Amino acid sequence: MGMIMTPQSTFARLATVFIALCFVLATGYGQTHKRVVVLPFQNLDGDIKYNLWKYELSDSLRALLQEMDPDEQHYHLIDPDSVEMAIGEFNLDPTNAQYESDVWRAVESLNASHVIQGNFLLRGDRVLINCYLYDVEFKISDRENQAKNIYKKPDSYMTAVPKIATAIHPGLTKQ
Repeated sequence: MGMIMTPQSTFARLATVFIALCFVLATGYGQTHKRVVVLPFQNLDGDIKYNLWKYELSDSLRALLQEMDPDEQHYHLIDPDSVEMAIGEFNLDPTNAQYESDVWRAVESLNASHVIQGNFLLRGDRVLINCYLYDVEFKISDRENQAKNIYKKPDSYMTAVPKIATAIHPGLTKQ
């Protein structure tokens, strides 16, 4: 004979389906969605008059990467204020030799899966810029998706940002 559906049994079935769907979506989301930290670039030159470049480069790179995935289909860029708070919380100083190892504690506190870290160095009348994408779990840079040995004149260093974003972006969108 046929089963009589009561409002309670219908609600229970819908609730079960809803919970199962939420679980499937949450599991799939967690596996493919990357949480990315863009760190301020390191001033390897040491001249403090170029310290503003650290933030100009990282903020511009972050903005361009956000434009490349505006709906966060592949990655979520962690808010720069949260990054600065984590750096401050761990009292990180890029000029300190411990920085390279200590920065991972700050990144892990942000629950990031990937990190973008760059640096620049003035060499005569050129600026050498490098930028790398790291997997936080293994603390290894992506060998394919990195921007290395970009030379710019000091008055045009910001023109490196689109080239960096183009090089890094495929590493953020691959599974």
